[in-house]
Amino acid sequence: MGKDLGRYLFSSSVVALIGGLGSGKTTLIQGMARGLEVSSPVKSPSFVLIREYAGRLPLYHFDLYRVTQDKEILNLGCEEYFYQKRGVVVIEWADRIKRYLPSEYLGISMSIVDASSRKITFRPSGALYQQIVEKMRNHLKREI
Repeated sequence: MGKDLGRYLFSSSVVALIGGLGSGKTTLIQGMARGLEVSSPVKSPSFVLIREYAGRLPLYHFDLYRVTQDKEILNLGCEEYFYQKRGVVVIEWADRIKRYLPSEYLGISMSIVDASSRKITFRPSGALYQQIVEKMRNHLKREI
């Protein structure tokens, strides 16, 4: 699913992931990276906060797990990534930055169903992201 999603993302896309530990956020991003043709391994940037990867479009991977204060978020330079960089921004623990997100983005909620299953809910904000969700829905129907 992540690989397919990565193929549909466009320059300046913002994907906001919300879910608990072990819900699959990093695994989904690894799939998105394959769809964006990123060749280097993608890992959780928990101690670095932002990792950048080259691909068909650059991938900017934020992990805000350790961020606790608004000033830490502002010091990351999020606006530069949201509005000036020409790549795909994916944010783990996006609930910690929600008030700073652009008005249009793709929200994805993830939760654990059992040891091998996850529930993924797409929450598009904006027409372009709604189109991506429709493409994903149509793609999944063809695979079933």
